[in-house]
Amino acid sequence: MTEIMLGSEYDDALFARLAVEIEALGGSITDKEWTLGGSQEMTVFQIKFPDGEIEAVAETYVGLSLRGSAFLVEQLARRVMPNLSLQRTASPPAEL
Repeated sequence: MTEIMLGSEYDDALFARLAVEIEALGGSITDKEWTLGGSQEMTVFQIKFPDGEIEAVAETYVGLSLRGSAFLVEQLARRVMPNLSLQRTASPPAEL
């Protein structure tokens, strides 16, 4: 799994660009889950594309990120933030 940070969780223009690019790639937001832990809010958006699914996560004090398969995450991130130097966070290998 790959995770890329796009920007602030409070950036309305960023959310708007994300929605436009999801639709442009033939995708849709299929589910939204909001959770609260202390002072931290997290909203997870399930995004479905013809080629697979990823998540967008908006988390207080962390930001808005995309996570899922490297191909889909990077493709969407490049469209949403064309000048972004992609900062990837790969999941650690699964333990045996």
